[in-house]
Amino acid sequence: MSKALKYAKNGALFTGLINAALNAIKQLSKMDSNPELKFNWKELLLATGKGAIVGGAVGWGVGKITDYQNSKERPINTDAFLYNLALKVRLDKNDKNYILLCQKADILCAILKREFEYELKSDPMRLGSTEKGTALKNKFDIDICLAFKPHSFPSTKEMFESVYLFLKNNVGKYSIYDLRDQKKSIGVIFNITNEKYKIDIVPYKITKRKGNKTTGYLYLNDNSLLGNGSSYTKTDIHALKSLKQSETQKKIVVVLKHWKQSNSLPLSSHLLENLVLDAYLYNQNRIPQKFTKKVIMVLKHIADNLDVAVIRSIENTNNILTNISGENKTIIINACIEAIEEYEYHPNSIIETFQ
Repeated sequence: MSKALKYAKNGALFTGLINAALNAIKQLSKMDSNPELKFNWKELLLATGKGAIVGGAVGWGVGKITDYQNSKERPINTDAFLYNLALKVRLDKNDKNYILLCQKADILCAILKREFEYELKSDPMRLGSTEKGTALKNKFDIDICLAFKPHSFPSTKEMFESVYLFLKNNVGKYSIYDLRDQKKSIGVIFNITNEKYKIDIVPYKITKRKGNKTTGYLYLNDNSLLGNGSSYTKTDIHALKSLKQSETQKKIVVVLKHWKQSNSLPLSSHLLENLVLDAYLYNQNRIPQKFTKKVIMVLKHIADNLDVAVIRSIENTNNILTNISGENKTIIINACIEAIEEYEYHPNSIIETFQ
C-alpha cells in the first residue's frame, strides 16, 4: 500500500473522529445552557465528514511526498544488512563474560555431581540457546540439566527442594551471588565484571520404565498468588537437543529474537524457534534463495498461522507452545504484518524494522 493511501485513510479516520468529538462537546454544552435544544445528528455527521475530508487530504499530500522520496531512494543490499545484524547481536563464544560464565558453569556441574553422585542418572548436561548458537550477546544465560535416577527422591518436589537447599547453602561460595526460585529451574546468579549473569539448573527425575534413559518429570514450582500450586510435568530434555537447525535457520532465529526483544513482543524464544522450523516445513520445496526473503517467509507464516496453529513442544507433546492469550497473538501478528508491509513498500525499511 502506498503511503499516500495509508496516510489518507489514517488522516481521514483520525481527524474525522476528532472533529466529531469536538462537535459533540459543543452541542452538549449548548444543551446544558438550553434544555429545549435537541442533539443534531446531521450536524455531527457533517462535522465528521468535513474532518475526514481535511484529514484525508492532508494525509494524502504528506503520503505523496513520502512516496516520491522513497521512489528516489536506492535499495540497499538487505541480505548483507541482515547477515551483519545477526553477526552483531549474536553471542560470540569468545565473549569474555561468556567465557567466565562457562567457567562458573563447569564449577557448578562439578559440585552438583559430587553432592548428588549416587542420585544422578548421568553427568550434568548443558543445553539451551548458548549451546545451539542462537543466544543474543546482550541477554544470555546457561542451562544445566540434572537427570536423577527413578528412586533418587520420593517426589519431584523433594528433588527440586534438595537441589535448591544445596545451592542456597553455597551462596557466597564459588562466586555464587544469589538464587532465584523459578517455576521449572533454579536460577544461580553470578556477579561477573559488575554485571549479573544467570545459570539455570533444571532438575528432573527419570521415569522408571524398561529401556527408558531420558524421559522423566520436571517439578513445577508455582507458588504465585494466581498460580495453581506446585505440580509436575512430563519432559524429555534429550529430545530438545535433537531439535536441529541449519546455520541459516539459526541466523533467522537470532535476527527475529533481536526484533522481538526490541519491540517487547510477548513471544518466547522456544516458540519462535519452533515457528521458524514450522515455516520451513510448511514452505518445503519453495524456500526462497535470498536470506531476506527467508526472514519475510517466516514473518508471513507467523502472521497467517499463529492464531490457528497448534505447535507442540518436542520434549512434551502435551505442552502446546501456541497456547498463549489471544491478546498476545494479536500483538505478534500485527507486528509481523507491519514488518511485511513496510518491506513490500520499500526494502530499505528492513533497517528501521530490525535495527
